[in-house]
Amino acid sequence: MECAIELSGIGKTFGRGKAAITALDGVDLRMAPGEFLCLLGASGCGKSTLLNLIANLDQPSTGSIVRNTARPAVMFQEAALMPWLTVQRNVELPMRLHRVPKAERAEKVAELLDLVRLSGVNDKRPHELSGGMRQRVALARALASAAGTEEADEPSLLLMDEPFAALDAITRDVLQGELIRIWRKTKTAVLFVTHDVREATRLGQRVVLLSSRPGRVVREWHTRDIDGTGDSAEVTDEITAALREVISQHAAT
Repeated sequence: MECAIELSGIGKTFGRGKAAITALDGVDLRMAPGEFLCLLGASGCGKSTLLNLIANLDQPSTGSIVRNTARPAVMFQEAALMPWLTVQRNVELPMRLHRVPKAERAEKVAELLDLVRLSGVNDKRPHELSGGMRQRVALARALASAAGTEEADEPSLLLMDEPFAALDAITRDVLQGELIRIWRKTKTAVLFVTHDVREATRLGQRVVLLSSRPGRVVREWHTRDIDGTGDSAEVTDEITAALREVISQHAAT
């Protein structure tokens, strides 16, 4: 099967000489089209750095990245909505930048807001929404990012950097469930960065654990069936133990 993303020997070093910091070292990773993969690791292990490299927001120091998808859409911990724009305008912004016709934009926005269960809030501005609603808008905007471009017929890829970390537990739980629903419906490949084991095992079909800095792939687990159902408390406990070991090894150095 063709990979959506293939990383070979990825390394990333910031700075030079004695001040150089190696964030990633020799990372190999393959991701299938439509796969939901969670990237897990302790704070500072290079998860976000790896996401930025895949998004082409930065370049690796060593290794290569092959992307067989449309331009990746990125969703961060903060919704990063334009406060002066309405929900409608925020979601359609990527399509406006790609000069998608107005009627087509309106149809797509309506479809996406319905998908994230926010129909009827088109004219509201971000400050009028709850934190969870703002993240739903950010998700709709991310899903719109490839709409109408010359890449739109290619497999899509959504990169998510701890998007629910700042939310309260109940809202986070609801949005995790919503994300699974949307992923099943859209068949978008999702690479989800988190440091929360339970979040990783609930969401991901596969969980990849990075070591502490420099980040290297330590282990991976298949946690969900191909249809995205089922999880295992035993796997969760096993991943938790592996993460604790990685953190302990880092603390001992």
